Amino acid sequence: MLPKLDSRQRLRLRRFRMAMAAYIMWVSLGVFAFVTDNLEISKEVLFVVLGGITLTNLYFYVMIRSGLNKRLSDPSMTAQQITLAFCWVLVLMVASSQVRGAMMMVYVVTLLFGIFRLNRRGFFAMTAFALTGYLVVVYADYKLFPERFDASQEALRTMVLAASLLWCSWFASYVARLKESLRTRNTELREAVTSTSRMATRDHLTQSFNRRYMMECLSREKGRAERTGSNFSVCIFDLDHFKRLNDKYGHLVGDQVLTSFAYLARQALRATDVIDLDGEGRCFGRFGGEEFICLLPSTEEEGARKCAERLRKETAEAEFEPGVVVTLSAGVAEFIPGESVADTLQRADEALYLAKQTGRNRVACASGMTAPEVEAEDDKDSEGDVVVHGVFNRNSSAS
Repeated sequence: MLPKLDSRQRLRLRRFRMAMAAYIMWVSLGVFAFVTDNLEISKEVLFVVLGGITLTNLYFYVMIRSGLNKRLSDPSMTAQQITLAFCWVLVLMVASSQVRGAMMMVYVVTLLFGIFRLNRRGFFAMTAFALTGYLVVVYADYKLFPERFDASQEALRTMVLAASLLWCSWFASYVARLKESLRTRNTELREAVTSTSRMATRDHLTQSFNRRYMMECLSREKGRAERTGSNFSVCIFDLDHFKRLNDKYGHLVGDQVLTSFAYLARQALRATDVIDLDGEGRCFGRFGGEEFICLLPSTEEEGARKCAERLRKETAEAEFEPGVVVTLSAGVAEFIPGESVADTLQRADEALYLAKQTGRNRVACASGMTAPEVEAEDDKDSEGDVVVHGVFNRNSSAS
């Protein structure tokens, strides 16, 4: 019933296991010192320390494995883990002066775990905590065991510990900054690669796939169809009389119409209509000029015709610019086993030509033609609105 770990949680768990391995190593040395009478503590104190360390590690494991750590400002809990490790080291220092020198080394090793997360301020905060804790231990030793207290020796230990911790803080913070800089550069590199890849596969104006990428998709789908025996269809869309639209409204309006149509098409084509080659559930692209192409896997010609017809109607009903409506013609062809991609495109293009020759604003199939019941006229529609060869101006009056 435990939640599935994402990549960050798995990384945090690996780091926790590294810390737990350090605990095991130092606890093993401590137990060895106790067995060989080099650790001046009772069994009761030893069991308390071992039990406390076990519960500490269990707490951090449960927090990470359950995902509760994600609610914290620092899900890695780096500062908390270092602080508790310092506390257990201080307990051993108070319990036995014999291991105090060895525990100073544990202090330094524990601080180095901050490289994973702490910044310079965090490192020096941990250093201040460690030094303060050690001074408290020295003061407690002076008050509780004055007979064994050696001021000169403790002063030397304190200076060595302070120098070691400060140097480690500086070094670790420097490494942490390098690590952060490397992470930033890697992020920038990934973004640059993604941008370059997008530029290589996208049409710069409409942000749809470009011709080269669409041809790759078609070749890939053809191979899949031949391997599995599945089918697919191709739709070629052409905006009616687009050149006249440019002449009448200008190229800026023409570019905006192309961009708006491409956006409308990507929204209108359901994910079930097209192959998921780019992670967006769509494979729709600009084939050149005002021509666009759509690849529909596992789709027969009739299904592709319905898809194209739906887009044709939505296009005719849309207003791309104030007062300007654009219609489209479409040609549909289903892949025939054994033919080339070029053959399939040729049949779809012939169907598109048929749609244009028979009145435009319609969908034609390679095996026949489907036209709307009411055909658009070349000069004006049934309501008397001015028509510029497929481009309707709703704001104009009949001439």
